[in-house]
Amino acid sequence: MKRFTFGNLFLALFCIVLLTACSIQDNPVSNPVNPAAKDYVERMVPVVDPQGVSQGMVMLRFYDDMPNVAYVSVGNFQSIMYPGTTVQVVKTAPSQYALTSPCGTAMVDTAKDIFESDDYEAFTNMMWMVQPGMPNTICDALPIIRWKSLDETPQTVHVALDYGKYGIDLRADETDIYFPFATIADLYVDAYMHMAAFNGQVVMVAPNGAYSLFDGGYPEFFITPILKETRTADMVDYAYKNLCFTLTNFFGYPGRTLLEKKGLKEKGMDQALQDYGKAGQMTRELLMSDNMYEFITGTTTLGYLLNDGGHTQTDVTSISTMTGNPTFVSTLDGIRNPKVEEFMGYCPEVEPVKENWNYRLNLRKELNQKRTEAFGDGVKYYKEGATVYCWFNSFICDDSGWRKYYKGEGPKPTSKDYPNDWLIALVEALEQAENDPEVKNFVLDISTNGGGSSDVVLFISSIFCNKSDLFYENVLTGQRMKCTYEVDRNLDGKFDEKDSDVKYHLNFALLTSTYSFSCGNLLPAMLKDYGIPLIGKQTGGGSCAVLFNPSADGFGYRYSTHRTRLINLQGENIDAGIVPTYELDTNDFFNVQKVTQLVESYYAK
Repeated sequence: MKRFTFGNLFLALFCIVLLTACSIQDNPVSNPVNPAAKDYVERMVPVVDPQGVSQGMVMLRFYDDMPNVAYVSVGNFQSIMYPGTTVQVVKTAPSQYALTSPCGTAMVDTAKDIFESDDYEAFTNMMWMVQPGMPNTICDALPIIRWKSLDETPQTVHVALDYGKYGIDLRADETDIYFPFATIADLYVDAYMHMAAFNGQVVMVAPNGAYSLFDGGYPEFFITPILKETRTADMVDYAYKNLCFTLTNFFGYPGRTLLEKKGLKEKGMDQALQDYGKAGQMTRELLMSDNMYEFITGTTTLGYLLNDGGHTQTDVTSISTMTGNPTFVSTLDGIRNPKVEEFMGYCPEVEPVKENWNYRLNLRKELNQKRTEAFGDGVKYYKEGATVYCWFNSFICDDSGWRKYYKGEGPKPTSKDYPNDWLIALVEALEQAENDPEVKNFVLDISTNGGGSSDVVLFISSIFCNKSDLFYENVLTGQRMKCTYEVDRNLDGKFDEKDSDVKYHLNFALLTSTYSFSCGNLLPAMLKDYGIPLIGKQTGGGSCAVLFNPSADGFGYRYSTHRTRLINLQGENIDAGIVPTYELDTNDFFNVQKVTQLVESYYAK
């Protein structure tokens, strides 16, 4: 396949600018929605992956009343997201349409601009590309894990998404339904990072999800064409409405953000910003600016209001590669910096949020230094007496070696070939400890671990507790989920009865700190419920999976998703962090004798 280049593939962009922008109300709503006849032009645009490799073409529609906002039919969008599939559309009544995707059904009313479904997650499910038959659940597709089953309570929930309330116009002809591109992209994006974005010239899709997109953020070739000084009136109007809809309806509501405390869920984002005072009103004005620098500044200040410890980052510069236009970046900094300083003056409550973040960073530095002083620089396995410390600093592993191994294309990965793979380091540490007759206690140190893949969490919980379930809730539907996975416990490349033979005769314990976040919070929640002692400090929280969404302009941002808010066995949101079984002063984190006493006293009960 060819690598995409911009040189000669594009028609000239439309330069019609709407002379008047629709006013934005509380929800916000434009007037009027669904005007009678609309003229449009259609344009075939290239589809590429994040490496710029061609994935074909797609037809986009541009209506005369919104000439800079791309629309796409549901069938065409389904086809680029899940190649080889489409959505069947049947008109059932005036302005009413029945939609059938490969996995689910939905209804659209284009007069009221409402999408509704009894199986919304199934309708947008693309996880069959990861594993046939898999529902729309959380999975990073590491080959050591395989989805097994999903229990939902209740099994079905009717979801009605009222786009008309936000002035987002769903349109139709006799054969298909048309959504604004970013609107339907937000509807589909999943926890595996299947997503699509449009930058005005080209559509970028991530057919392999997380494994094809986010090594360095949205790529430079995709972002550079967006870096213009001004935004068109129709894009300003639509982009703000779409952002309000998405962050009101699809946010995971972990519970700690400043905007949640101002009624984000109850009022909607637009009203919550207005009610926040000068900081919220300033952010709202910036997000609705036709000046690109001010708009980006607004995404920065919004990020402070939605800061949830590290998952949500609405600042579009955070995952959008802008190095291709240093002049733009320099100008942006000159405009953004004083405005952010002004925002801080209106929002003193941001200071404790910043202080908490700085505390966590300083804690990581302190613990790394103390670990080095106690065990040596970069030591992942340390034995003293009957106790082993295994330093486990990330739930992200180098999956390339594992994928080759499971495909039969390479040997089983080892630390010699993959020295930076933390999963390999753990597996080798477990084997070394199990084969050492002196070792009784195995302390997994995640005190400086900021998160990663839930697949690795499941591997560890299976080894430590013989449990491989994730418990979470969907904030939009109100459903609670128990998702069960199979684990290749012996890592022989097969899922079979031999996996149950893997047993370690060790007293397991977990060393945690306030820096332990995301998966570094999930694993402690799971292990504590299963009877494994936690030692150290209360973890730093982080309960939601993360979605990487496109803005309407084409930039990337991320946020905690409604699809997966993790809970413990009691059904409680775990964002507040997990209280340790034994609290320790940081000076004693690497005091092996003291930790050994705690572990052995726990297992002696």
